[in-house]
Amino acid sequence: MTNSDPKENETDESPQIVVDSDWKEQVAKEKETLANQTETESSSDSVAETKEAAAESAGSKLPPASFEVLVSMLFTQGMSSLGQIPIPGQEEGRVDKPMAKHSIDTLEVLSKKTKGNLSDDESKMLTEATHALRMAYVSTRG
Repeated sequence: MTNSDPKENETDESPQIVVDSDWKEQVAKEKETLANQTETESSSDSVAETKEAAAESAGSKLPPASFEVLVSMLFTQGMSSLGQIPIPGQEEGRVDKPMAKHSIDTLEVLSKKTKGNLSDDESKMLTEATHALRMAYVSTRG
């Protein structure tokens, strides 16, 4: 059995469009709030944006500034100074123990100055990085 009349096949369950006018007001408020935030941030972030734009134009994307990045940078610098991380364009790493010692000393100063103000993860990272760098320093000849 098939109905040949298409109107008989239609039911009351056809899709209906319901317009809620409140959403327009909410969107307008959100746009206004965002515009105000952008104006406030743009005046204080002009120096940061200039630096970020320079970094992006150089083809590199910098990670956000954080305590973990700082510790990682000092650790990497120290390991590189000990010849543990190869320098592009050189076959072997160059050992510069005074520079590595400076990185260790800087991590120690950071540890002393931030004592009691770090999360457990940050404290653990700082302790482990300093320890690993000290061990690499002691085992490196040069």
